[in-house]
Amino acid sequence: MDFKVQKRSIEILYKLLDGKNGITSYVTYEPQKLAFCPEIKDSEELIRATPESQGISSRYIQSLLQELEEDKEVNLHNIMIARNGCIIAEGSFYPYQRQIWQAVYSLSKSVTGMAIGMLIDEGKLKLEDRVVDLLKPYTNSITYLKHKSLTVRHLLTMSSGVVFNETGAIADDDWIRAYLESNNKFSHGTQFSYNSMNSYMLSAIVTEICKMPMMEYLRPRLWDVLGIHQVYWEVCPQGINKGGWGLYLTIEGMVKLGQLMLQKGVWHGKRILSEEWVTQATQKQINTGENNGYAYGYHNWVSEKEHAYQFNGMLGQNVIIYPDKQMVIATTSGNDELFMDCPMIDKIQAYFGMDWMPEQQMEENFSDYQSLKLYEARLGRHRGKQNIASSANRGWKQKGIHKTKEETEWKLKKISEKQKELLHFSKKMDGTCYKMETTRGAFVPVFWQTVHNNYSEGIQQIRFSRENGKFFWHVLEGVEEYRIEIGMETASIQTIDYHGEAYLIAVTGALAKNEDGIPVLKIEIPFLETPHTRTFKIFFEKEDEIRVVANETPGKLLIRQALNSVMDPEKAGFIQNILAKLDPEFFQYKLRFAIEPEIIGKKQN
Repeated sequence: MDFKVQKRSIEILYKLLDGKNGITSYVTYEPQKLAFCPEIKDSEELIRATPESQGISSRYIQSLLQELEEDKEVNLHNIMIARNGCIIAEGSFYPYQRQIWQAVYSLSKSVTGMAIGMLIDEGKLKLEDRVVDLLKPYTNSITYLKHKSLTVRHLLTMSSGVVFNETGAIADDDWIRAYLESNNKFSHGTQFSYNSMNSYMLSAIVTEICKMPMMEYLRPRLWDVLGIHQVYWEVCPQGINKGGWGLYLTIEGMVKLGQLMLQKGVWHGKRILSEEWVTQATQKQINTGENNGYAYGYHNWVSEKEHAYQFNGMLGQNVIIYPDKQMVIATTSGNDELFMDCPMIDKIQAYFGMDWMPEQQMEENFSDYQSLKLYEARLGRHRGKQNIASSANRGWKQKGIHKTKEETEWKLKKISEKQKELLHFSKKMDGTCYKMETTRGAFVPVFWQTVHNNYSEGIQQIRFSRENGKFFWHVLEGVEEYRIEIGMETASIQTIDYHGEAYLIAVTGALAKNEDGIPVLKIEIPFLETPHTRTFKIFFEKEDEIRVVANETPGKLLIRQALNSVMDPEKAGFIQNILAKLDPEFFQYKLRFAIEPEIIGKKQN
């Protein structure tokens, strides 16, 4: 089983690196991603309060937000800060919005851990229960012998040692069978080895015990109690919630989950999780062997140094809980890092880590609070990084305000000129069509295609049109044509149907000339419910020809880290041995070719 899965994974990886489209999937594709529905509202919002009323300076928080915005290695989408159960700061970076759910990747694991805690509290499950006993319908004599000592505790602490991991999710339909038939790389419970399939197996156990999907088990016990209704969890080909990933939450929903744990499992006087379980789940249960200062609890990351614990999802989806400070901080991002060792977390820890403690209460400062609220509002209106006042001393410099105002006025004038150029260009391009010489590249980010088993057939043709004063870009992939409105003044927020899955996107266009004076149309497409952004640059180098260069963020660094994480010698020796035979420069070239394909289009008459 391990060899077959690894062989299939290599085939998919090779095709991705070779820029080939129309990948043959080994997992049955069923559309899962639901359309975001803004009409669905959470039935309860957390209380808003001034930072000063909760013992923190508005100026101090604004300084953190400035540092996060200025850092080019940080790609923050949303942030929300709570103390004593009150929201004291919240910011959404344009074009992201706090009301829109986002895929939180491995942060899902902490919620799966909550479901396990509930079953243990109900007396339906024990930490020492064996997986082969809990999943008897999926067990045979061979799998029993392989995993007879594997327990729920081992799954929770990432110490199962089972080889079948995340890569198997794209290479096999039956994940339970593949997991149980897989070999072990070490004895159960003896080492830490991060594996999202451990979380999936916990979800399968919840489903088997309750005779319902984990999502439905949690609905009356967690989601409804916390008033979280803007939530969704994907399922595997067998209809089981993925457990280790696939969960969609809003930023406020994330804060609520952190607040529940901070309150030792109680919400408005109702006990949802026992205090005993919360304590055990959020303290060190196993050493990770990593140098990042984090241990692992029951599906939570624990920082004993910072007196904190985290729900963590790759690319910057985090809930950080500081029990001694009564604080919860949640983020959604599009960073390149897979885990907690990243500039964004470093900055947050520098402000709120062990060397800092809030006051009980501070005197209200209307001026500072108003400045913070204006700053938060500006984040939601402006695009990109702003050249704002330095915050090296964690203080607001008044001269920075005037400088920013003057620069903003100048930028608005330049933007207006650019918009006129783009408007003129849209009229010129109306009805123009280009056929691609090779079928490469995709409208949807490569990383997201792989995670969702939703592969592109490659871009075959693009054309432009202008309708009722709006500029449209038409992309033909296979038999499907996607009609995308290009925002000229602000991002055009729209939903596309991609092979039956609905994606909310924000599209902006900008026209410029490169150093050689060649017109370049840049189209930027953040996928608002994900950490991912797809960017296209179309170079009009010849009268009858264009060159299209695609890119995505997070990009090459992410893919390289992901390969290192899931394909190291301990986790997948077969794959590692093949990758080791590739010339490093050639591998980097192929990786760039996959993430940043270049395709030539010929003008059609």
